[in-house]
This record gives sequence, structure tokens and C-alpha cells, in this order.
Amino acid sequence: MGLKETANQFFETYRATLQLGEIDARQASPLNLAYIGDCIYDLAVREYVLTHYTGSLNEINRQKTTFVCAHAQSEIMGYFIAENILTDEELRIYKRGRNQKSETHSKNSKIQEYRRATGFEALIGFLYLDHQYDRVMELEARGIQHLVHLDETIGAIRHITEEET
Repeated sequence: MGLKETANQFFETYRATLQLGEIDARQASPLNLAYIGDCIYDLAVREYVLTHYTGSLNEINRQKTTFVCAHAQSEIMGYFIAENILTDEELRIYKRGRNQKSETHSKNSKIQEYRRATGFEALIGFLYLDHQYDRVMELEARGIQHLVHLDETIGAIRHITEEET
């Protein structure tokens, strides 16, 4: 069984076991997509840092925070767009999430970064709810590897300039 089939089987079993209802990803609000996408990406990052970093749980959590903050998610989206990684439909979903007005934004990020991060989370949430689990994993892996590359080459995850936000 290949990775795609294994992922699909796992998530379908997960959804059935928890008796989760079906949500039409194409009709869901961008903020609902972002709500789910935030969780899905956060889980991937938590597992990544637990298997790649050592130290106390506090130190590991600090590392996790650098991967999930609005700065990092905005950087991932900038990378995806610059490298033409997204399909046209994925880009539309991202823009719906990015353009959605929110009541609040992170006190540690600029509003442009927060909106790009919301678009990223909406995209991940859309793909998850649309049962495109292999694509979720592919984008999460590429995004995390991009952040690791930045950290290793320039010593920081943040690479966006003011003009790009």
C-alpha cells in the first residue's frame, strides 16, 4: 500500500471512529477552514519538533512556536507562491482565507503576515476537509523543510521583506 492509500485509510478510519460528519470544504467559511487547518499544521509541527529537536519540553515548545507563528506561516506562503507550488484552486482558497476579515490578529505579527498565515491555515483546512490528505502532507513537509533550510542557511526562519507582506 502506498503513502497516499495509507494516509487516506488512516484519516477515513479516524473520521469514522470519531463519527465525524461531512463538511463541504468548498462551502465552508474561510475562518472555519483556517480553524481546522491551524490544528492540522500544528500537529505536524509538534511531531516534527519532537523527532528532530532535543531539550526540555519548554525548549521543544519554543521551537514549535517558531514554526507555527504567523511569521513562519506567512513565509511558507511566500515560498509556495514564488515557487509556483500551488494549483490554481489552492491559490484561490489561500486568497479567500487571506482576504477574510478577522476580529483579531496576533499581537506579535503584522496584519499582513497574520492574513497570509490565515490563508495558509485555510488552505490546509480545505485540503484536509476535502480528503486530499496526501497533498496536506506534501505541503506541510515542503513548508517545514523550507523553514528548516532558512534557519540553517541564514540563522532565522524569518526571510520576508517589508515589500513582500
